[in-house]
Amino acid sequence: MTLCRRGRLLWPLLLIALANIGLALPATRYGAAFILLWLLPGLAWAGSLTDRHRRPTAEEVAVGLGLGIGTVALLTLLLHYIPGPLTFLMLLLTVNVLVFALIPITPRPPLLNSKLVIGHWSLVILVAAFFRLLYLGYSEFQGDEAVVMMRAARAILGDGAQLFYHQKGPAEVLLPMATWTLSGTINEWQARLPFVFAGLLGIAALYLLGRRWFNERSGWIAALLLAINGYFIGFGRIVQYQSLVLAMTTLALLALWRWSEGAGRRWLFAGAALLAFGLLAHYDAALTLPAAAYIVGRRLWRDRSQWRTLRWDVLSAVLLALGILALFYLPYVRHPNFAKTLDYLSGARIGAKGPLYNNLLSSLPLATFYNSIYYLIGLAGLLVVASFLPFRRFGLLIPASCILCSLAPLLLRPPAPLLSGPILALLLTLILLSPRSSPATRAAQAWFSAPFIFYYFLVQTPRTHVLNAFPAATLLAAFTLDYLLTRTTSSILHPPSYILHSSLLAVFLFLAYYPYLMFIQHDPEIKRTWPAHRPALYWRPSDKVPHDGYFGFPYRAGWKVVGALAEEGILSGVYASNEEQEVAGWYTRGMERTYCPAPEWYLMAQNVQDEVTIDQSEIEAAYHLWGEVKVAGEPKLWVYHRGQRGTTPPLQRPTVGARFPRPSRFPRPNTEVYHVEDYVSRFDAGTTPASLIPSLPGGITPAGYTLGEIVRLVGYRLDTADARPGGNIHLVLYWEALGPIETRYQVFNQLYDGAMWGQKDGTPGCGLRPTTFWEPGQIVRDEYTIPIASSTPPGDIPLLVGMYSLDTGERLPVHDPNGVPIGDTIPLTMVTVQ
Repeated sequence: MTLCRRGRLLWPLLLIALANIGLALPATRYGAAFILLWLLPGLAWAGSLTDRHRRPTAEEVAVGLGLGIGTVALLTLLLHYIPGPLTFLMLLLTVNVLVFALIPITPRPPLLNSKLVIGHWSLVILVAAFFRLLYLGYSEFQGDEAVVMMRAARAILGDGAQLFYHQKGPAEVLLPMATWTLSGTINEWQARLPFVFAGLLGIAALYLLGRRWFNERSGWIAALLLAINGYFIGFGRIVQYQSLVLAMTTLALLALWRWSEGAGRRWLFAGAALLAFGLLAHYDAALTLPAAAYIVGRRLWRDRSQWRTLRWDVLSAVLLALGILALFYLPYVRHPNFAKTLDYLSGARIGAKGPLYNNLLSSLPLATFYNSIYYLIGLAGLLVVASFLPFRRFGLLIPASCILCSLAPLLLRPPAPLLSGPILALLLTLILLSPRSSPATRAAQAWFSAPFIFYYFLVQTPRTHVLNAFPAATLLAAFTLDYLLTRTTSSILHPPSYILHSSLLAVFLFLAYYPYLMFIQHDPEIKRTWPAHRPALYWRPSDKVPHDGYFGFPYRAGWKVVGALAEEGILSGVYASNEEQEVAGWYTRGMERTYCPAPEWYLMAQNVQDEVTIDQSEIEAAYHLWGEVKVAGEPKLWVYHRGQRGTTPPLQRPTVGARFPRPSRFPRPNTEVYHVEDYVSRFDAGTTPASLIPSLPGGITPAGYTLGEIVRLVGYRLDTADARPGGNIHLVLYWEALGPIETRYQVFNQLYDGAMWGQKDGTPGCGLRPTTFWEPGQIVRDEYTIPIASSTPPGDIPLLVGMYSLDTGERLPVHDPNGVPIGDTIPLTMVTVQ
C-alpha cells in the first residue's frame, strides 16, 4: 500500500475511532452519535463522486452529505423491519459497516480544502445558521413534533407498524430514531439538530445550484433570500420533514444538472437516489419531478448520438429510485392504514369540491405572518419582472397582457378567481417555450411552476405547503435582481458601488429583522401574545390571523416541571389540561389523561395554540391552586388539585394574549412555585423511549373482549358507591384499537335485565376521542357516568357495554376473551343496586 493511499485511509479510520469512543462517554455521546450518523457517511459518500487525485469540491461534499443522510435513514428503516427493538449495537454496527465499505473510495479530507471553508457560501451558511441554531432548544415540542417523537419511541421499542400510521413519508421519524438509539436520551435541540443540518444543507445546495445555473451572485442572493424565509426558518427549527425535502430535492437537481452537462453517470444515480430519499420524507418531493424530467430529457435530446448508452443509464437510475421507494411504499400500500391515508389526502387536503381552487388571496394571511409583507412584495415583484425577460424581443406586450388578465378576475364583481390559474399556467408555458429562455431558466421555471400551480390552484387546503414554491422562486428572483444590477451598473447614471451595496444591505437587514422577532426572540413570544406585541415596523393587511398552521414559533410553558414531578411520584393520578394531547402526553411521563369533568388535577398552560376547552367555573368552584410553574421568572403554567384548601380567590381577568385566565401573579398561601430552569436537566436525563410510552394503569379489572376484530376492551374501573335508585355509577373503560378504524362508533352502556334501568351512550373520551382517531397500540381512556332510574328495584343488574356505528346503528359483534362469539354485547359485570 502506497504512502498516499495510507494517508487517504488514515483520516476516516481516525474519525470513526474517535466517534465510537465518544459514544462511550456520557458527555460526548450525542456529539459522537451526530458525527457518526450524519457527517461521516456523507463525507465518505463524497469520495464516490470525486476523482482520486484531488480533494472534493463543495458540490461533491454537499451531494455526498445528502446521500449520507438518506442512506442512514434507509438503513434505519431496514433495521426497523427486523422484529424486535432497534438496539444500540445493531445500529452502531450497521453504520460502521457502511462507512468502512465507503473508505476505499474516499479521497483526502474534504474539510482541509480551504476553498470549502472560505467563500460566499460560508456567509450564506452563517446567516442561515443564525436563524436556525440560536435558541434552538428554547421551545418545547409542538404537536406535530411530539407525534413524530412518540412514533420514534414506539418504533425503537419494536412497534413495527408505527411508520405506516404516520400518513407521510417515514424519514422524519427515522432521523430521531437513529439519533435517539445511539444517544440513549434526547431533548428538544438534540432531536431538532439533524433537521437544522438538513436545512443548512438545503440552503448551501440552493447556492451551488444557482451558481451553476446562472452565476455566483445569483446563487448567493437566492440562498440569502431563502435563509430569511419565514416558512423555512419556522420549519427548519422543528422536527419536521420540510428541511429534508428542501435538501434532497435541491441536491438531486444539482446532481442531475452535473450529469446533463456531461459528468459521469454516478451523478445521474446520485440524483435519482436523492429524489427517492426526498419522497421518503414527503410526497411534496414529487413536485420536483417535472424539473428533473426536463434536465434528463435535455441531455437525452442533446446527445442523441449516445441514445443507446444514455437510455440504459437513465433506466438504471429510475430502477434505483423505484427500488429505494419500494422498500417503504410497497409494504405501506399493502398495510390497512394506506386506504385511510389516501382518503385523508384526497379528501381533507386536496379536496373534492371542484377541479380548480384559488388560494392566491386565502393563503396571504398565513404567508404575511411567517414573512413580512415587504419580503413577499419584493419577491413577487422580481418574479413578475422575471416573466418579462424571455419576451424582451417583443417588449412588454405578452407578459403584461397575461399578468393583467390573471389579476383582473380577482377584481371583478362578482370575482372570478378561478380564471387566474389557467391564465398564469399559460404564461408559464410561454416562458418555458420562449427561445430567449436559457435551459437553466426553463429548469427553474419548471421547478417553480409545479408546486405553484398545484398548491395555489389544485388543492383545496394548501396551508403551509405553499412553501414548496419558494426555493425556485428565490432562484428566479435572484437571477432577475442580478440582471437588473448588471444593467444598472453598466448605465451611465449608475450610483456608486458602495451606495448601491449599502442600500441592498440595509434592505436585507430590514427584511431579516422580521423573522428574528418572530422566531428567534422569545421575550416576548410574539405569536403567543399577538397582537399586543406585533412588530410595529411591519404592516399587515389585518391583525386577524388564521386559526392554525403555525410551526416553529417560540413557546415554552414549563412542562418539564410537570414531567419531573410525575416521574418522582409527586404528581400522580388523572389530569385534564387545556394543552393538546400530543404536547402534554410527551411531557407528563405517561400520566393518565381525561377529557371529562372532575379530574384529580388540572394542568393549565398560558397561551396554548391548539386549545382544549376547559370549564373554568369548575376550577374556580372545586379546585385549589397547588403549584405555579415559572419560565424566566414569569408564570406560564398552573397546577390545580381537586378539593378546597381554605378559600381560593376567583381567577383574574385574562392577561393580553392569554386564552386561559391566569391567576394572581403572586402565589397564594401553601402554593408551591417551581422554576423550569431547575428541572430541565433532570427531565432530559430520563427521556428514554421506554419512559414516554404510557403503560396500562394499575387497579383496573381485566376484560379482554374483542369487538368486530378491530377493538379490544382491555379493562375497566367501576365506582358503585352511589349505586341506588336515583343515583349513578361511574364507569371507566380502557380500549385498544387492533387496526385502523375508518368508521365512527358510539359506545353504549346499559343497566339492563329485560328492562332498561340506566343508559349512557356517547363518543369516547367525552366526545373528544372518536374511534377514527384511534391508533393500534394506544390505550384510550373512556369514562361515563350512568344515571340509575329512580324506579330501579334493589338487586343485581347486568351492566352491558358495546359499540355501534353512528351512521347505521349496527352493532359490532363481540368475542369473549377465549375468542368465542357471544353476540353484540359485552356482559361486563353485575351492579348491585342498594
